[in-house]
Amino acid sequence: MKQLNSCGLRMLGDLAFLPASLSYFIGTNLFGVPANKMGRWLCSLVGMVVVGISLLCVPLAHIIFGLIGPNAGLGFAIGMVDSSMMPIMGHLVDLRHTSVYGSVYAIADVAFCMGFAVGPSTGGAIVRAIGFPWLMVIIGVVNIVYAPLCYYLQNPPSKEEKLAILSQDCPMETGIYATQKPTKEFPLGEDSEEEPDCEQ
Repeated sequence: MKQLNSCGLRMLGDLAFLPASLSYFIGTNLFGVPANKMGRWLCSLVGMVVVGISLLCVPLAHIIFGLIGPNAGLGFAIGMVDSSMMPIMGHLVDLRHTSVYGSVYAIADVAFCMGFAVGPSTGGAIVRAIGFPWLMVIIGVVNIVYAPLCYYLQNPPSKEEKLAILSQDCPMETGIYATQKPTKEFPLGEDSEEEPDCEQ
């Protein structure tokens, strides 16, 4: 009987996180084209705000079915951010560095994995210290406060723009060029002994 109860609780726990997985799948596939039209920076900003709001709603759930809505919003918003940030990183590589995308996506993948490694290990210690509801509130507020920084991804400066700004301090020296004297019309006749004036 105890084994049955523990299996039932595990299944309920898995079902609580199923909406997050499904909504993440929907969000990443749905927001590819709309993010390009509305602006990837704006899609990331909205996604991070929705992540923060969903995290603030997690402690309000008193039964396991109350986690379905916040988890669905969390997965959907993470899908929005994920489908927008990866193309932005590729665009930044095009603007500032050589177009080698493997390194930037490797950095993103390492950061993603580091978050999954460091997050649960430090989260357990923080939950013991201040409690789970306060942890969710802190992370939600951090997401909402951090979201406006996505505005700076709207028009990131490139190397050419930086060079143009720097070159304004040292304007190019203008030179004076003389035009060539007009030459006589061609072709010359066979009896004509004159040659056109040429200047080098």
